[in-house]
Amino acid sequence: MIDWEAIGRALLLYDPRAPLLFPTLEFWVWLTLLMGFYGLLLQKKAYQAGLWTLLVFSVFFYYKSTGTFVLIFLGTLGFSYLTTRQMVASQKESSRKAWLTVSILIPLLFLGYYKYTNFLIDTANALGRMGWKNLDIFLPAGISFYTFQMVSYAVDVYRGEVKPASFRDYALYIAFFPQLVAGPIVRASHFLPQIEKISWPYATKVSSGLWLILQGLIKKVVLADYIAQYNDLIFANPRGYSGFENLMAIYGYGLQIFCDFSGYSDIAIGIGRMMGFDLGINFDKPYRSASITEFWRRWHISLSSWLRDYLYIPLGGNRRGRVRTYLNLLLTMLIGGLWHGASWRFVVWGGLHGVALAVHRLLGGKAEPPKTLWRRILGWFITFHFVLLLWVFFRAKDFETAMQVFAQLRNVDIAYAMPFVEVRPLLVGLLGIGYGLHFLPMRWVQAVEARFIRLPWAVQLVAFILTVQLILQMRQAYVQPFIYFQF
Repeated sequence: MIDWEAIGRALLLYDPRAPLLFPTLEFWVWLTLLMGFYGLLLQKKAYQAGLWTLLVFSVFFYYKSTGTFVLIFLGTLGFSYLTTRQMVASQKESSRKAWLTVSILIPLLFLGYYKYTNFLIDTANALGRMGWKNLDIFLPAGISFYTFQMVSYAVDVYRGEVKPASFRDYALYIAFFPQLVAGPIVRASHFLPQIEKISWPYATKVSSGLWLILQGLIKKVVLADYIAQYNDLIFANPRGYSGFENLMAIYGYGLQIFCDFSGYSDIAIGIGRMMGFDLGINFDKPYRSASITEFWRRWHISLSSWLRDYLYIPLGGNRRGRVRTYLNLLLTMLIGGLWHGASWRFVVWGGLHGVALAVHRLLGGKAEPPKTLWRRILGWFITFHFVLLLWVFFRAKDFETAMQVFAQLRNVDIAYAMPFVEVRPLLVGLLGIGYGLHFLPMRWVQAVEARFIRLPWAVQLVAFILTVQLILQMRQAYVQPFIYFQF
């Protein structure tokens, strides 16, 4: 007999051993049900009911992803909305600034407590031998992302760049489930006007969204999760492997983190597109960059633009002389590194990126790629390997492990290449395919997408089924969480 009660509990209740993630069958069951009901409402022009449906499901999705922390999320969301409304209602500029400060400070305090309390305790213990014990704190999913959206909304309303939204529209902007737990960090000025004009998307938009979803699933489950198995072995014991094997782990993690995070973004943007929402673009072939400045115009675009508009420019940007510009770049990237993780490894990672940005600007570099071919190739080679080497701080569990990886690179022997290929042909093949696709000319990629969109729905459905079958064949016994869930 079918145990309907057990099925109901599995579908409706949060299970910390099996949170609701994109690459799970449960998520796609829920999404199919949601799309059917949401689509029916839009076709009947019941737009308000459709938007309420999205909001309710988004809150449910967050509950299924992180459990009772949904109460913290809803409390912060409500408080942020009310304080922003008070700011708008205030007549005096001093009162407006006070309410703006409160509306920014409260979400940041929650972020600080959950993400940085133990980091501060560890730092204090290291500096003063305090002997304080770490607290048992679980990081709520997506808190770094939705906090930044709350902050940007309050600032934009204060500046007059965004009109105050209704509670339903504001809550949907913050909680919209595709981008809630790992971005993109969508601006209110981009998302809120779409709510007012919501309608059933054209068939081409739906097909384009499906294409992005397929692309994201392959990146995550086929490429990132498989390559992660090799990377985990090396970074668990760098000294136990040759310099060449450590080098391949660096190339491997570079591809893993890109496919993992951009794969999530593709799925999120694709789902949003199928529902009639444009969430923007979050990655633009970042490993093709010929400078570190260009890299940050292409990597995690929603975060880098947020840091630019709400941190770098308010600090003074490049308007207060060269020295101040370099300091602003360094401070912005230090905070960006700390945003990624509560560890000095991430501070070092961000600081080195900040130094590189300052040096590039000092040498007269610009975001646009060099016009001459040899400069572009040289710039790409340096930037690509600089970025990949710094990812070691991201992946290593501590500074000691990172230093062990770098130490092993002093003994790289190319003679290991052919034996490595013979022992790990699938890994090498996936690395070649992953990086090869990344460097394909954009017109080829766009041509393939356009051809997919023109295919009959039946053929697109077959492509989706075949992709799911491939994923089922290659995925591990459990679904690995997305890397950026920890941030």
